[in-house]
This record gives sequence, structure tokens and C-alpha cells, in this order.
Amino acid sequence: MTKHAARFGALLGILLILSGCSWWNNKDPGPMESSGYRKMLELQKQKTAALDKETNILKKLPEPDAGEMERLGDQYIRQGDMNMAFVYYEKAIRMDSKLNSAHYKIGRLSLSRGMTAEAAREFEEILKNDPKYALAYEGQGQVSVALGKLEAAKDQFREALALNPDLWQAHCFLGIIADRQKKYQEAIGHYHKAIAISPGSYTLFNNLGMSYLLADENEKALQSFVAAAKLDPENMKIYNNMGLVLGRLGRYDESLDAFKKAGDKAAAYNNIGCVYLAQKKYQQALTAFQKAIEINPKYYEKARENMMHAEASIKAERAEKQPGGGN
Repeated sequence: MTKHAARFGALLGILLILSGCSWWNNKDPGPMESSGYRKMLELQKQKTAALDKETNILKKLPEPDAGEMERLGDQYIRQGDMNMAFVYYEKAIRMDSKLNSAHYKIGRLSLSRGMTAEAAREFEEILKNDPKYALAYEGQGQVSVALGKLEAAKDQFREALALNPDLWQAHCFLGIIADRQKKYQEAIGHYHKAIAISPGSYTLFNNLGMSYLLADENEKALQSFVAAAKLDPENMKIYNNMGLVLGRLGRYDESLDAFKKAGDKAAAYNNIGCVYLAQKKYQQALTAFQKAIEINPKYYEKARENMMHAEASIKAERAEKQPGGGN
């Protein structure tokens, strides 16, 4: 054999070996791959068996009842999904038409959407099943308030409280009605009763503050707004009310600070300007309105109208002070 033939034979042998390795790996997994494959098959069998077992367990469980449907609705309420809550409460009622708690929850959801007729039907259905269901009377009262039927609402809230004196929202609504009817001391009494039951409600303290404000009891109003702000430090409405009562008390710097917490600076100066205007401090009002416009020219229309009123009042005052101006 020549040297060239020998080299060719050796090269051919190498090619055959490499080719054979490639073919082997494609056709037959080696010892490691074969073991992994078997494990995969075993795992798949275990999963299938587990699924079959779970299916058999579920088949043995009882069908969901009305109570379970209501609990699912409650879960969606906690998640903020009112639509799904509505669906499950209705399923609960279809399973048990006398499930008053589910009727009540649908009534409250309907009220929150402004669906007063639907809410009223739910509360009426409850009272057919149980004439002493206090929350249904409270619900009816809220429907009546929404419809402007204040005297009917008062009777319904009183009926609710007769059955359950701890319904703080019934006291709250009676307070709101009394405020609308300008019976501020009566409103104050209802808010105090509601706060005794639910002392953690910023709304009650804010409402109480407004009643004191309307009754011209400004120091008590301020105390109520401060209590409300402690319970809800981010509530701009409370700071706006606080700014108003501080202005009434002549604490103008504090009033301006409270108004700033309630909104932007331009709005704060416009609001303090309105306080001055109400107190016939026309020059201070004019300065405040001008400041509002300087801070935010977009605020021009609102502040400008107030400013014109202040300017007109200043001119009227000057005219009165001139000889013969008061005649």
C-alpha cells in the first residue's frame, strides 16, 4: 500500500467513525437521555393520576348552595368587582328566594348605581319575608332620600332604629335630613348618636362640623373638622371646610393654609377672597382674587367675576362715605 493509499484509508476510517456518532445520536438516546425520558413518562402518569383523583373528589362534593353563591359575591365586593358581585347575589336568590341578606346586598348595589326602583323592590321583598328586618327599613329610607321624599324617609329610618338602635347610618341620614330642613340642633344630635356607634367615620365628624357651621357655632365646627382630618388626612373637602370656618373665626393665615391643602394655590386665594367678601372686607378680597389670577391665569374667569364683585362693593362703600352718599 502506498503512503497516499494509507492516508486515504485512515481518513475514510475517521469519516466513518464521525458519521456513525452523528447517526447514533439522532436515532437512539444514550443511557442518560433514555433515563430522562422514562422519568418524564412517569411524571406524566403521576399527573394524570392526580387529575383523575381530583375529578373524582369534585364529583363527590355537593353542588354550590345559595350561601356559597352569596359568599362568592362578597368576595367580588372585596375585590371591587361590583358587576360580578351582582351576578352571584342574583344566583343566590334564584337558589333561595328568601335569602334576605342577598336581597339586601343587591338593594345596596342598586342604590349605589342610582337604580332606586330596583333597590326598592329588593327591600320590599325582604320585608315580605321578614317584617322586622331593620336594614330593609334603612334601605327604604335611603331610596326615599334619593327620591326627595324626606318625611317618608324619616319614618323609615326611625322604624329601622326602633328595631336596631345601632344602625349609625340611619342616624346619619336623619342628620342630613334635619340639615336640609334647617333644624341644625336636631342634626347635631343625630350625628353625635351616630359617632357614639361609629367613632371611626370621618364623614360623621365632617357632617357634624357642617351642622355646627350652619348653626354659627364656629369653634365646635372647627373641632369637628380637625377630628375628621385626623381620620382622613388626605380628604380635600375636609380642609376646604376647615378653611371656611377658620376664616369665619378671623384666623386668615390658617384659613389660607387649610385652603391650600384642599387644592392648588390659585383656588386657595380665590377661596380666602370669598371669605373676605362675605365679611365685607372688600380690599382684602380684591387682593386675594388678584393673587389667584397671578398664580394661574387659567383661573381668570372664576376669580375675575369675584374680583368685579369686590370692586363694585368698594365703589359702593366709597360712595356712601362721601358727603350726602348715605342719603
